[in-house]
This record gives sequence, structure tokens and C-alpha cells, in this order.
Amino acid sequence: MLLPVLKAILPGWKAKAPLAIKIMALAFVFSLLAQRVPCVGDYLDEETLNRMRQREVYLQEQMTKLLLEIEEMEVARSRMGMQALLFALLPYWKIFNFLCLFILLFWFMWKIHREFQRVEDSSDEESSSSEEEQQQEQQEEQQEQQEEQQQQEEGVEEEQPFFLPGALWSIQSPQVNTEHTLLLLSELIAISQYLVSDTFYPVPQHPIGVGGAYEGWYPVEHEPVLCVLVPLLAPRGHVFHPDLSTIGELPAKNSRIHVALECTCGREQEMGMQCFLHASAEELRNQQPSLLHNLCTDSCLDVEKTARWFLVLIRNAWKCIPASATCSMNVVLSRRSCRLRVRNIFRSTSIKLVFGVQQDNTDIFLSSQETDYQEPGGTPSTIWPQSCAVAEAKFFQHVASHAEDDHFHFRCMQVCAYILSGHNFSTYELKTVFMHLLNAIPLENWHERYFLLQMDDIFRYLRCCVEEKRLNHFLIGNEDVPAEIILPQDFRESEPLNLFQHLAQDPDKHEQALQELERLEDRLTSMLIYGK
Repeated sequence: MLLPVLKAILPGWKAKAPLAIKIMALAFVFSLLAQRVPCVGDYLDEETLNRMRQREVYLQEQMTKLLLEIEEMEVARSRMGMQALLFALLPYWKIFNFLCLFILLFWFMWKIHREFQRVEDSSDEESSSSEEEQQQEQQEEQQEQQEEQQQQEEGVEEEQPFFLPGALWSIQSPQVNTEHTLLLLSELIAISQYLVSDTFYPVPQHPIGVGGAYEGWYPVEHEPVLCVLVPLLAPRGHVFHPDLSTIGELPAKNSRIHVALECTCGREQEMGMQCFLHASAEELRNQQPSLLHNLCTDSCLDVEKTARWFLVLIRNAWKCIPASATCSMNVVLSRRSCRLRVRNIFRSTSIKLVFGVQQDNTDIFLSSQETDYQEPGGTPSTIWPQSCAVAEAKFFQHVASHAEDDHFHFRCMQVCAYILSGHNFSTYELKTVFMHLLNAIPLENWHERYFLLQMDDIFRYLRCCVEEKRLNHFLIGNEDVPAEIILPQDFRESEPLNLFQHLAQDPDKHEQALQELERLEDRLTSMLIYGK
């Protein structure tokens, strides 16, 4: 009786009643059902048991649905609460953004104010400068205007900006790290000194860079060769006696180096040797032979023997330096020198090593460089011609120390060396012209804005020398050589050496030199106009 009534009421009531009331109603229904269950002894009849099971399943399903509805309602309420919170914070977020924009605007205004204040301070400082400085500036401006007027009156225009890059930038020589090369060679020489310390071979000294690369300029080449002179000192118990040419020419081309033995009696323990002059043959038997037996020919130091000995020495020294782990070195023997090629990951450097013996305490050396002097049967290996390379390199260093930072005069030399390439004038003749001009013209005039003027001076000077058939050597017989360069007395007292003596002796060569000079001037004009 109760079940049909519940079935009729439950659907509509379930939709309208609140959730808590629904739960209480279900609990009440369960209690009624429990009271309506008939008891038949200790067990229920089969039909009633089946109905109860069905009702139990139904009620469990309803209970599950109610729980799901409760969870959904809780989730909906939490979402609504979060949205309400966000809507409540929205006005504050707008206020925060406004504050950030205000702070950023204030920072920009502060920066602009500081910049204006700095400009005003600098203008105040400039306005507070003394009247004397203003007068000096006015005088300098007047002097510059006068110089410009003088240049215009002479008919020589100043260099236009587009000339210089076309003339100079296109002929840049490959960059070579000359200082790094000298450091590497210094390490090799230091180890070589240790290797020969207990022998009677010459003692190599600190290397000296010579030639264009170490003078600040060098001709344009695909692979420049660095020239380094290695001074040699006589070993213990020996003395070097330079024997200059008897012809009287300077620099002497057929000089020799005589090797003499020195008495070391009383200093045997200090020097670690027996005296070669006064020790007995038995005492000298346990001692290494003297330099006269190793590298000399007829008591004169032999260039070719010295080069072969130094090749072996430098190879042994290379194995002992740290650079050998990352670089490779190939040593090639020349007749009077050694050629080194040092390679690493980034570059390859070619080095020419020549040897020299210093003449007294001057900057002149007797070197192993090649010479044009010929004797019957060829140049003997005992010839050590006088070399001015160290003195000339020292002169360019002296000029660089007093010049401006850009060293524009060296770039002018590179331009001229580029123009001379393939012509009969030698690079040494060009360098001599430059040394005379650098010694005569104030260094402040060697500036980029005076490029055309300087090039005009160079070719005018060269033309005068060719027409007069005379170009004086810079170091011989020149009273204007800087005092920093130490020269032998005969260099200073001698008559100036004429490098164009061959033009005076041969009219055909003189005429050819004049024609060659005209071609050089045409090439310079073409390079300035067309940049090549």
C-alpha cells in the first residue's frame, strides 16, 4: 500500500524539495520500510526479499545521483566565488597599472632633467674659459688660414678625402705580428745560449728586427719575409777582430772577422776551461776543440759553417720551448743565412735569420747578408760585409717615438714602395730619400691632410737627385744624423757616399732613370685618380 503512494509522489517531490529535506525523506522511507517488513520466523519470504533488494538498488542509485548533484553545486559555487573575487580586484589592478605608468614617466622626466642639467653645466664651464685661450684659438685659426692661402698660391691643392682611401687602403700590406715573432725568437735564443754555455761555439744574443717590417713599413708582398739579425759574441777564451776592407769604401763590402785565442791562465776555474795558448797538449786533449777548429777557415769566421751550425742549434732549441706543442717550425739552410717558417692554426710566418758581429760599440755590424762584391771564383765564405740595417731601424724607431700616433709617414712610404714595384729604382734608394726628408721636414707636417704635398715633395726630391746624379747615403758623411744613432768615427768623418754614382758614370742609365721617373709620376697620378 505504501509503495504505490511513494512511487506516485516521489518524482514530483524530488524536483521541488531542497536537498537536505530530500535526504531526510529518504531516511524516513527507509525506516517505514523497515517497520513494514513482515517477519516470518527467522527469515523473510522469497517475494518480499526480492522486492527489498530491488528497492535497495533503486535507493542506492538515487543516493548516488544526489551526491553527484551536491558536488556539482559545490563546484559551481566555488567558480562563482572566484569570479566574484576577480571582479572585485579589477579596479585595484587598473590602479596598479596606472601607478607603474606614472613611475615610468617620472623616471624619464628625471633622466631628461639630468641631461639638460649636464649640458647647462658644460656650457657654463665653456663660457667661463679665460680670454687668453680664446685669443690662442683665434691665432691658431689665423695661422691655418694663412697656410691654406700659401698652399693655394703655390698652386698645390690639398688632398681630397676620396683620394686617400683609393691610394692607401687598396695597397695595405698583410698584417704581420712582428713583436710576437721577436718574442718567439728570443725564447729560442735564450735556450740556445744554455745549449752552447759549455762549448766553444759563438754565443747568440738577443735578436734585432731589421728591414721594412720592423722599421714600420715594408713593400707589398703576398707573404712578407721578416728579417732578423742575431748578434754573435766570441766564446770564452776567444776574441773577434773585425778586419775592414782596405779599399776604403764605406760601408765595407769585403770585411772579415778574425778569430784569435785569448790567454785564460789564472782563470781556469772561473771560466771552466784550460788555456788554449799555454796548456799542454795532454791537458787540452780532454777539452773540446776551439772555435778555430769548428767554424773558421784560415783563422776567419766562416759564414757558411756558421749557418750550418746555427741550423742544428735552432732545431734543438725548438724542441725545448712551449710553442713547439702548438706550432710547427721548418728550418731551411741558405748559403749565408737560415730561413724559418713557423706555422700555427691561424697563420704562417717566414723569417730570415742573418748573423752579425758588432763593430766596437756602434750600431754597425759585420753581417752575413749577401753582397754584390765579387772576387775571382765567387764571394768567399769568410766575407762579412758592413751592414747599416740596425742603425737604419733605430732611426725609424726614433722617428716613430717623436711622431703622432697614426705614423702617417710610414703609410706614405708604403704608397711609394707600391709605385716602385716593377721599376728600376730600388727600395733602398726610396728608403734613403725618405730618411733625408723625415730628418728635414717637421714631423707634424706628415699628416693625412698634407698627403699630396708630401708626395709632391718626395718625387721632387727624387727628381732633383736623378737630374744631379747624386743621392747621398743617409748615415755616411751626414752631420744631421740623430745623436741616438751610434756610428763609427769613419762614418762621420767620411765624404758622403753617392748611391747614384752609376748614373754619373753611364749616360744611358741616367737617361733611362729620367724616363723611369716620368712613368712613376704617371703611375702616382693614375693611382690618385682611379685608385689603382
